[in-house]
Amino acid sequence: MTTLVGLQGKDFVVLAADSQITEDNLRTISLTTPKIIRKGRYLLGITGDTRPGDILTYNWNPPAIPRNTDPVQHMGKRVIPSIMDAFSTNGYHNYGGDDKDGGFDYLLAFNAQLFHIACDLSFIQSHLNYYGIGSGGQFATGFLWGKVTKEFTKKQAMELADLAIRCSETFDINTREPVQLVVQEKGQ
Repeated sequence: MTTLVGLQGKDFVVLAADSQITEDNLRTISLTTPKIIRKGRYLLGITGDTRPGDILTYNWNPPAIPRNTDPVQHMGKRVIPSIMDAFSTNGYHNYGGDDKDGGFDYLLAFNAQLFHIACDLSFIQSHLNYYGIGSGGQFATGFLWGKVTKEFTKKQAMELADLAIRCSETFDINTREPVQLVVQEKGQ
């Protein structure tokens, strides 16, 4: 599994992920399979089942982001339908929780707005402006709760995201460094 952390600042988003890939009893550290990818003006962090993440990495064509768009409306009306379309076109129909051992969660950023997308393709935005998802997500969230202030700089967010992943690595057997750290600024 994966541990993924996201922090949303005033005009930036920071995502951090570990590098371990766990499949059954096999643990692989992969530097060539990033868990955070850029898709045009979107930044996507992937956890969980590999197949839907691969579809989004290699076959998803994210929608254009209109100027002055409401980010929540854009997610519901354009982004989520485009993800559903990519899954369908590429033969993946298991989202929604049919597979009790499977699933995925994503963090998606655009225009420095950060959303959590669950395996049923519902989406939320946290009032806390930070997230920890995946196998070590609860450890990361707990770490961030004790450290994140109301206003934080990009540099502080990068340091906190890195430390949250390292905290998760200490307690979660499915989390391992090196840490991938990616920043998106408003307008990128």
